[in-house]
Amino acid sequence: EIAFEEATVEQFLLGIGSHHAGQLPAHKAFVESLYRAQLMKIIFATETLAAGINMPARTTCICAMAKRGDGGTINLLETSNLLQMAGRAGRRGMDTDGTCILVSTPFENEDEAASILTSEIKPITSQFSPS
Repeated sequence: EIAFEEATVEQFLLGIGSHHAGQLPAHKAFVESLYRAQLMKIIFATETLAAGINMPARTTCICAMAKRGDGGTINLLETSNLLQMAGRAGRRGMDTDGTCILVSTPFENEDEAASILTSEIKPITSQFSPS
């Protein structure tokens, strides 16, 4: 059994949660369960939520168009990653459309958003190798 901090429980009761790689798997699974039960109004998440599991939303809000890379460098998101996150907006069988909001920051603005969205999608190379 893994306990949640009281502040986190209060957020859950308000329908607010988070989902990121720094959390314990049990905590992420709990947030996913609440989401599937439609008890979450908003989840603050990283791109791992968009790539890993099927949890579409009516609206996605992308607050950063860059992420920290190897060696601590900051790089703009790949076009495929941004489209994957944006593509979570609109729930199949529930919504006729979805909304994706891209938030401008002092470091990223509409020019960077346009660049990412209009760049060529790089081919995906599988990292899986059968044993």
